[in-house]
Amino acid sequence: ITPELMIKACTFYTGRLVKTHFCTWRNIAISRTNEDDMLAEKMEKATKYANFRLQKYIFHHWHSHAKVRKEQLNDMLLRIQGKFHHYKLIIILNKWREKARHRYKKREDELMLKHELQLKRWKSNLKGKTAAEEKFIFPERSMSEVFLIGCCDISALPERAVSRIFSHLSLRDTVVCGQVSRSWLLMTQIRSLWNAIDFSSVKHMATDKYIVSTLQRWRLNVLRLNFRGCALRQKTLRSVSLCKNLQELNVSDCPTLTDESMRYISEGCPGVLYLNLSNTNISNRTMRLLPRYFHNLQNLNLAYCRKFTDKGLRYLNLGNGCHKLIYLDLSGCTQITDSAMEMLSAKCRYLHILDISGCVLLTDQMLKHLQLGCKQLRILKMNYCRLISKEAASRMSQKVQQQEYSPGDPPSWFGYDWEGNPLTEQRRIGSLEEDSESILKQSVYSSDEEAV
Repeated sequence: ITPELMIKACTFYTGRLVKTHFCTWRNIAISRTNEDDMLAEKMEKATKYANFRLQKYIFHHWHSHAKVRKEQLNDMLLRIQGKFHHYKLIIILNKWREKARHRYKKREDELMLKHELQLKRWKSNLKGKTAAEEKFIFPERSMSEVFLIGCCDISALPERAVSRIFSHLSLRDTVVCGQVSRSWLLMTQIRSLWNAIDFSSVKHMATDKYIVSTLQRWRLNVLRLNFRGCALRQKTLRSVSLCKNLQELNVSDCPTLTDESMRYISEGCPGVLYLNLSNTNISNRTMRLLPRYFHNLQNLNLAYCRKFTDKGLRYLNLGNGCHKLIYLDLSGCTQITDSAMEMLSAKCRYLHILDISGCVLLTDQMLKHLQLGCKQLRILKMNYCRLISKEAASRMSQKVQQQEYSPGDPPSWFGYDWEGNPLTEQRRIGSLEEDSESILKQSVYSSDEEAV
């Protein structure tokens, strides 16, 4: 190997070694610089993302708060508008009422002034007549009679006075007065006169057609109806359902009243407060209708209705039931037993008056149920109840204000014996004399007598 080659080899080896180390150092130095830049870049991205998430979270909460606040403001605005509208209506109504009262008062004053002037004119005309002519023409009549007969025109009176006058007339008299003249016909058509119609006073004259037409015409004004003893057709009884504002209904002693008729009446007249069904042929079907429709019923008369059973009496407590009953008459219902009265006394807590005279199957147990359930009972009638002892009646008299009690047999005019069996015509006639004597001997207890 020559020195030149040796130098050349050393030079090549040295250059190669420097190149290798320099490249290695360069790679290491450049990679560290790139990692720092990448790390800084990643940190910057992470910071931006975190700021974005924070802004999004804050914006979401702010948006929810703003939405809730907006809804609250809308509700408050609607409430303020409702209050404003309400008070505006109140102001308008008060002004209208004041104006109406002013007009009504003005009209009344004008009518009063007119009547006073007319009265003065009538008096002046009467004073113009001489006493001799009055005695000669009307020797039997006084000045007031002459004034009323010769000068008074009832149609000129105020409507309230006319209504007060005609309210004392019966239905027949009102109809007759309406046939006098056109002015009297208009007076008989005042609405307040037809709030209470008593067909029982004209039951032998009024036809079914007239009753139906009357109910159809005054259906919105009728509050009280009395059909006692009227033998009407089913269609006529169904027309009662047209009276939507009916409060009192008396159909006692109606031989044609059926459960179907009561269904129509109960569906059309739910506001009835007083109902008299005594001595009719109703059954458990009608008893089931009473609590379903008559929720405000206060007075119920079922005297001598013998076709419903204990089950029918229990129907009064179904659902809303007739829990507002104040007066209940079950006299002559011989089929009623203690089990039905137990359920009734548990529900009818506001009962004040109870009549169970002639219920021959009731015992002392029934009085215990009344003492537990009917705390507000004031008047109790239990005549001709043989199975109720005097001791139990005496204890019960201390709980009520007034009590009637007699343990004797029911009289023959009740139509059944002490066991509840119907009397034949021969037995009824044969027991008339015995009843007249036994009624005088029966003992009647009251709370006042017990106190003495």
